[in-house]
Amino acid sequence: MPRNLANRLRVVRSYLFRRPRIRAFPLELQLGITNRCNLDCSFCPQRKSGKPKGDMSIDLLDRLLEQAAPYVDTVDLSFDGEPFLHSRWAECVAACRRRGINAMLETNALLLDAALAREALAAGLGSITFSLDANSEETYRQLKPGGDFNRAVANTERFLRLASGRTDRPYIQIQFVKTPENSHEADAFRKHWRGRGADAVHIKPMLNFAGSCGPPPGRPARRPCLFLWTSLAVHWDGTVPLCCLEIEGRTEMGNAAARPLEEIFSGDSFSAVRELHARKCYGKHPVCRNCDVPSVAWPLVLGSALIGDLTRRKLINSLGYFADL
Repeated sequence: MPRNLANRLRVVRSYLFRRPRIRAFPLELQLGITNRCNLDCSFCPQRKSGKPKGDMSIDLLDRLLEQAAPYVDTVDLSFDGEPFLHSRWAECVAACRRRGINAMLETNALLLDAALAREALAAGLGSITFSLDANSEETYRQLKPGGDFNRAVANTERFLRLASGRTDRPYIQIQFVKTPENSHEADAFRKHWRGRGADAVHIKPMLNFAGSCGPPPGRPARRPCLFLWTSLAVHWDGTVPLCCLEIEGRTEMGNAAARPLEEIFSGDSFSAVRELHARKCYGKHPVCRNCDVPSVAWPLVLGSALIGDLTRRKLINSLGYFADL
């Protein structure tokens, strides 16, 4: 069972009954330990972000994790950058482990040479996702200018070999974000990586990151956005944006370096946006009006209360949820 079931049920009840103000802690936490990246992917809003580049201090991370530990069992440390660019990434993972929290990392694999791969396996990660997104050098070059397809593939394959047979290995996922440029390679990508040692090969839809990338949604939202009730993201400097897809830095709901996370999550800024969603006035918010996050049915909402975050992700992958949207 996930941590603090009472808190999780309060969050879910607030969503199901469309209550704008939540007296609880979020179920999911995404912490951007760095917003620096060594790629300029065509489907990522980082290229449009005007936010200063930097790394989260260990002191701030410790304070955030201390607040989160009674409530969450998994924290994503890859909110808006390449985590291995943080010179103290292993300390960030260790800070999670000390509190019994699963640390999740998502990487483009370009930095993950043999030494770093061994360090990552020894660090005690809960999960690691390799975001490769192509099955050929030509397509990779289109999507990820400045990258090296062969190096990313070789580093990923080496990591899988090193992880093979280890009982303490993290959950390993190979990811392919489906875009107009690479969709023709999705099946070949899945076939290539299946059976090579990963726990999941995930073909996921491209989202437009709250209108930052790609076209507006083809159909209007049918339900309030679940992220507003369940999730909180924090940039490296403590800035809290509207949601985990608002990487560009257009919103500031509070600053976690100055105020407690629960106070920000329950505060007036978030409550005002939830009120718009509760009234189905999605178009009245400049970020929400063009967002294409799918509406989520109530059984999945209830499941988010009863199943821990990492377990839920594994279940979604095993069922192929969203894989072919």
